[in-house]
Amino acid sequence: MKDKLIAGLDIGTTKICVLIARIKQGEDFEILGVGTAPSQGLTKGVITDIKKTSSMIKAAVRKAEARAGLKIKRIWVSIAGGHIQGTNSQGFIKIEKEDKRITSKEVEKALEETSHIILPSDKEIIHILPQEFVINGQNEVKDPIGITGTTLGARAHVITASSNCRQDIENSVESLRYKCEGITLQCLASSMATLSPDEEDLGVALLDIGGGTTDLAVFLKKGMRFTYVLGVGGNQITNDIAVGFHTTKVKAEEMKIGYGAALPGYFKKEEGIEVEKVAERGVYRIKEKDLLGVIQPRVEEMFELVDKELKKSGYKDLITAGIVLTGGSSLLRGIKEKAEEVLGLPTRIGYTNIKDPQELANPIYATSVGLILYGIKRRKELASKAKFGVRVKKWLKDFF
Repeated sequence: MKDKLIAGLDIGTTKICVLIARIKQGEDFEILGVGTAPSQGLTKGVITDIKKTSSMIKAAVRKAEARAGLKIKRIWVSIAGGHIQGTNSQGFIKIEKEDKRITSKEVEKALEETSHIILPSDKEIIHILPQEFVINGQNEVKDPIGITGTTLGARAHVITASSNCRQDIENSVESLRYKCEGITLQCLASSMATLSPDEEDLGVALLDIGGGTTDLAVFLKKGMRFTYVLGVGGNQITNDIAVGFHTTKVKAEEMKIGYGAALPGYFKKEEGIEVEKVAERGVYRIKEKDLLGVIQPRVEEMFELVDKELKKSGYKDLITAGIVLTGGSSLLRGIKEKAEEVLGLPTRIGYTNIKDPQELANPIYATSVGLILYGIKRRKELASKAKFGVRVKKWLKDFF
């Protein structure tokens, strides 16, 4: 029973979510418990107060355990923030064995070569994500194991993160006496829960719009090619509403969820929208167009920044499958149409494939569902490595 249990912890800027699942056959799983809590002690995805963050993690985990009717010991955790960076790297090795057949050992060595990038002292590699392999000069080999060759090259997307930020996440979890089974890039987890294999093959851009940041990831030929973190998210829209209408952030968030839109025509209310001023200084009414006038410029700015980065990356013209929006702010009315208008690409909302409980299909849960999927995949890979006696270096434990 215990070996079949797996848990995912999404530490977001506005919400902490924990899922507990039981692994069935293959990559199939059953959700046993869900727990959420408001985030505290985080700014734009980065922990700024470990005590507050740990307290909220504890609350979310306890809720999930109570619903599941059991205790967990280890958990997969997401990582996000402006310190995250991605770079494409390649490495080559000679196949010196007599039979020249490539095994998982040679693949590991080639991937190790891709890790030889210059890193600041405060950065570390958290993922090495293979894109393709090159055998004897032949490009775009997806699975080189078993093929005969004299040289093997690996191309990979290498994700780096702040060592301190990564350690703070582990400390916040382990202070509660849970083991951190692995750290996973937030948008990588979200991609596993929302993207189809065809989209990843044809070329797709995932936009995970959270409270503090918007994470951009481009996939092409079933490999991650580009990542970027924008310091703009749903909280900025909430702040704009609070400042623009002299109300609290709590009331501003309620206005955004209840009446907000990125385009006109989504909400019609003749009597207008009631606004409570700060410190009980009175109540007044605004029209839909007034709220739209605050939200629309911020959403346009966000997509303009995304467009700029896509063009700089060189991948915009290769995104055949278009844009997938996920995360809590992807539920803003009209945001899909606004993305299509600004980016000029077909867009859809990234719901998960979870059917039970149905609430987990919501894009808000994309990262936490993806953590379960990622964790299952990594366990299978690590079990396979152990079976065939392949050494697994600490820094390489999170590649797939």
